[in-house]
Amino acid sequence: MIEKYARWGEVMEKKNYQLDAALAKPLEPESVKSDILGIGAVNGLAKAELSLLVKKSGRSSGYTTGRVAVIGATVNIGFPFGRFAQFTQQIITSKMGEAGDSGSLLLDGANRAIGLLFAGSAKVTIYHPIADVLQALDIHLTFPADRLATPENDEFRSFHELCRLRGNEMLQLPNVVGIGIGKKIVAGYETGEFCITVLVSRKLPVHYLRAEETVPSMIGAIPTDVVETGILTADTQVASDGSHPDRRIRMRPAQPGLSIGHYFFATGTFGAVAYDNRSGEKVILSNNHVLANATNGSDSLANIGDPILQPGHQDGGRQTRDVIGTLLRVAPLHFAK
Repeated sequence: MIEKYARWGEVMEKKNYQLDAALAKPLEPESVKSDILGIGAVNGLAKAELSLLVKKSGRSSGYTTGRVAVIGATVNIGFPFGRFAQFTQQIITSKMGEAGDSGSLLLDGANRAIGLLFAGSAKVTIYHPIADVLQALDIHLTFPADRLATPENDEFRSFHELCRLRGNEMLQLPNVVGIGIGKKIVAGYETGEFCITVLVSRKLPVHYLRAEETVPSMIGAIPTDVVETGILTADTQVASDGSHPDRRIRMRPAQPGLSIGHYFFATGTFGAVAYDNRSGEKVILSNNHVLANATNGSDSLANIGDPILQPGHQDGGRQTRDVIGTLLRVAPLHFAK
């Protein structure tokens, strides 16, 4: 089913997945530059692969590296004011970010874009596949038009199907916050065996659970693994603890990796300079919860044309001097009732 969001001035399409993503239009094209702080230019797109070495550059933790731990994940994410939203087909890495890094672009060693950071916990970081973001927002990152470097294949078709069929059932179990495709871990080491990874906020001893509350050792013919992640959130409360103060300053032209946010409250990371397929103009890519206060499209938390600050409000950005652009396009969030 496709729903239209005409109130946003730019029609959005909602398919069978949702995204925490948004765009701002710079006041002047010259006020932004494409190179990501500490990384450089984006060099196309790539798909996430298990165990792949990856990197990102964000407002709070700066340049960090990690590994892809889970792909094709369905996760329940907490948002401010006690709201929760479910996302499918997500990428999960080892912990690579802190609150305020939301909006960062995930890249491989060849600087190919893989995902857009939007959530995490004390142990993991979560991203939307970048191809989904580009399609939903009708943008591209590089010239010529973006194309995935890795072709689609059927390697994990049975895994994806099991996650789809059993995902909601698994998410009803105590402490379960996500399910996806990973590699089994034994005694802290990755074995290389593909499995269904079940993410839990807290790993409890089996004797604390009733039989019907435990994760089965096999789903169909595929083994499972239970991994503790902590609570998964899209956190908008950012710290100003002195780490990476250079990411929280006003800079013109501004670069991806710097602080940015909606004029009223939210602060996160300027993820990338992209190009609008509709106008050909430069746009700023980040999250809905960074540029539009996690709006659902009808709650008046943000409106198209709202000022966007660099640095973000929580880093001292003010409308009188720090407006870098205006809110252009938003993927509305749909919260569980």
